Amino acid sequence: MTTTSNPASNRVSVARQTYQSPAVQTYAALLQTLRFSAGFDVVGNNDTAQSVMFRLPSGDDEYEARVMSDGAQSAVIIDAPLGVNDKSAAYSRLYCELSEQLTAQTTSLPPAEIAKRRFWKTVLADNHGPRSKWAIGAVIFACFGMISAISTFKEGTPNWSGSFILIIFMFTICGVAFMVTGRNGKVSGRNLVLVAFAISCIATVLVLGASLIVQLNYSHRYAAPSTPAVHTVQLTLR
Repeated sequence: MTTTSNPASNRVSVARQTYQSPAVQTYAALLQTLRFSAGFDVVGNNDTAQSVMFRLPSGDDEYEARVMSDGAQSAVIIDAPLGVNDKSAAYSRLYCELSEQLTAQTTSLPPAEIAKRRFWKTVLADNHGPRSKWAIGAVIFACFGMISAISTFKEGTPNWSGSFILIIFMFTICGVAFMVTGRNGKVSGRNLVLVAFAISCIATVLVLGASLIVQLNYSHRYAAPSTPAVHTVQLTLR
């Protein structure tokens, strides 16, 4: 099947990678990679020319990946519009993911394993936009939550409401930061969000554990004193 898109004029080749596989297999893997990768958006493809048009999530420029036959081998050439900024990191990522896809097709990975890899690519995907303030804020607030969790061990009275509010705020900020970053976001920082999420999980365990310990100490300290039993001794006079 062939789909078309509005071609960008005046493209120039910016990257080339050779693979130890026939062009037909490489093209099929390339199309599969671009369609399911979290870092690229397919615009159209031409099965006859064995080329795929795609965009990066961070912009509207259209790129073209062409598969060229070289005997038993093949080469993938990426053409970019003239004047576009250097996107060498994105080109390297495409070549790396294509290599993984070709390996997966060769080794016949189970569908569950392929689905798991695609899931983690979606989770870890990022773009090349400006750094998200939400992501930075998530890390800062997660660190604040960690400090608060450690200081909770020194409190004299339990504060369960404050602990739950802290936990809700940490994960809410992480959730918002996760939504605005990634492949479809206009800002980057997904790696910071994942770090903040990990810190928030540790802080949650600490603050709950600390609150429980404080609660037990508080209950023991202010427990009602037990009344000693009074034994009556009856003397019988003879």
